[in-house]
Amino acid sequence: MLDHERIRHSRRTLLGVLLLSALPWSVFLLAGVDYYPLDAVAILLPVLVAVLVLVVLVVAARRRDPRWLVPAVSLLVVGLLAVGIRWLPADAGAVRPDARVSVLGANVMKSRTPAAALLRGDPDVLVMSEATRWTDPVFAAKYPYRELEFGAPAVAVYSRSPLRRLDDALPGLPGMRLRVDGPAGRFVLYALHVPRPWFTTRGGYQATLREHHQIIAAVAAQASKETDPVIVVGDLNTSDRTYGYQQLLQTGGLVDAVRDRWTRYSSVGKWTPLLVRIDHILVSRGWCGDGAGQVALPGSDHRGVLATVGPCLSAATP
Repeated sequence: MLDHERIRHSRRTLLGVLLLSALPWSVFLLAGVDYYPLDAVAILLPVLVAVLVLVVLVVAARRRDPRWLVPAVSLLVVGLLAVGIRWLPADAGAVRPDARVSVLGANVMKSRTPAAALLRGDPDVLVMSEATRWTDPVFAAKYPYRELEFGAPAVAVYSRSPLRRLDDALPGLPGMRLRVDGPAGRFVLYALHVPRPWFTTRGGYQATLREHHQIIAAVAAQASKETDPVIVVGDLNTSDRTYGYQQLLQTGGLVDAVRDRWTRYSSVGKWTPLLVRIDHILVSRGWCGDGAGQVALPGSDHRGVLATVGPCLSAATP
C-alpha cells in the first residue's frame, strides 16, 4: 500500500473510531423522546452494550489496532452511566416524625414463601402483586383493613389505617385506587401491577409496548389531577431508564421515594442481566422518603421495595 493510501486509510479508520465513540452518547438525548419503541432499547440496554463491546473488542483484536478500544470504553461508560444514574441517591428530605407511613411493595409471584419476609418488614401499608387467597389469612390477622383483587392484575392491599376503594378509578387501571386515612391526613394510594411490556400480548400478563406506554401515561395524568397526596406502589414493570418513568415524575408530579439512598435493580433471577428497577414507591412532591431499601422475596424474581413516606419535614418549617 502506498504512503498516501495508508494515510487515507488511517484517517478513515480514525473518523470511524470517533463516530462510533460518540454515537452511544445519543442514548441520553433519546431518553427524553416520547416514542414508545425506544423503551425496548432502554430495557435491553445492558445486554446490548455488552454485545456491542464484545464486537468492538473482536474488531480491535483482528485489526490489531488499539484505537478500536476507544469505542469499547465509550460504550462501557455510557452503559454504566445510563443504568446507574437512576440508582443514585436523590433524597428530597426527611419525613415529618408525626406523619410517617411505612410502605412495602412486593410481587410475590403467587407464592407463599415470601410471607415471612413481608411480615418481618412490618409495614403500615403492604401492597402485594400476584397475590393469592393462600396468604390472605396470614396478613388479615395482622392488618385490620384490606382490599383484595385476586383476578388479573392480582393486587392485595393491607393497611393499619382505614382505607376505602374509590369507584372513580381509571378504566382499565391495572390495580386499585384507594383513599387511606393516614396519620397526617388522607392520601390516595395507587396499588398497581402493570402488565409487562413487550412485542406481543401472547402468554403471561403482558401488554405491547404501545399499550404499556398508554397505561403509564394515563396513570401519570390521573395522579397529577389528585387533590390529596398520592402514593404509587407496586410492580409497574417500568424501568427507570424508560420515558414512562420520566412521565410519572414529570407529568405525574411524583418523587421516587426509594432514591432516599442508593438503590439497585429489583428484577432478579433470569431477568438479572437486564438490570431493571421496575418495582417502585413514588410519592407526591412535598412528600419525602426515609429508610428506603429492598427486601429479598424467596420464590419470587422480584425484590420488594420499602420506604417510610410522608410530608417533608422541611415543608413544615417556616
